[in-house]
Amino acid sequence: MAANKRFWSYEQVHEICKNAVERGIFQQWRPTLIICIAAGGFLPTRILRSFLKNKYGVNIPIQTIGLQLYDVEGCDPSTSPVQREQWLSYGTGPGQVLLQGHRILLVDEVDDSRKTLAHVVSELQSDIASEKQQHLHQVAAADSSRMAAAVQPWHPPEIGAFVVQNKLRPKLAQLPEEIMKQRYWAGMEIENCWCVYPWDADDIYHHTQTAETAAAAAAEGKSQQHMQAAEIAAETAANCMFQQHQHQHQQ
Repeated sequence: MAANKRFWSYEQVHEICKNAVERGIFQQWRPTLIICIAAGGFLPTRILRSFLKNKYGVNIPIQTIGLQLYDVEGCDPSTSPVQREQWLSYGTGPGQVLLQGHRILLVDEVDDSRKTLAHVVSELQSDIASEKQQHLHQVAAADSSRMAAAVQPWHPPEIGAFVVQNKLRPKLAQLPEEIMKQRYWAGMEIENCWCVYPWDADDIYHHTQTAETAAAAAAEGKSQQHMQAAEIAAETAANCMFQQHQHQHQQ
């Protein structure tokens, strides 16, 4: 686990989600169901859904699952099992859901070891297989009772994932290649660090100030790097012009 900390404010998380939607990352694949991975995914999910509604005019339903890998600094995710604390209720009743035909977007605050996301995808794939099997049984029963027209064909769901931040570190688990290539999005990529989010803060004012100060310092550092790069480029160009002039003069 990385020892350095990086603080994030509500405003920063809000802007990351907003910018992600405005970049059009969901233009070709628009979610029809959001599954929030609690507890870190609660606020990013709500923020993301607002911007998706603003852009596409649809209120996407939200379901919540609860998983825990680690919740204290210094915990080693490589040895910590993913604990399932809350899951979906399947069916057609109040509060229940069926996955068939949905474009399912998983939302979490950070992709650290990737163990949590991989666990969720694996469990959902198992649930989808079970739901498909039940559907096929219904089709078979309808065929035998001449009610086949009343049963809709099976439409396989698709799974995608959005995280506010993806840590650039070796992952301890992998997602299916199809998801990684087509339906995996990160609001931003960051170095391997311990992220401190505003919903974990005791003193939100101090936390916000710390996050904003760090962001300003990082922006200033990037600006200085850009200035230095520009100065080096200008100096290199001037040297090239001088050498060309000298060569022409000698000729």
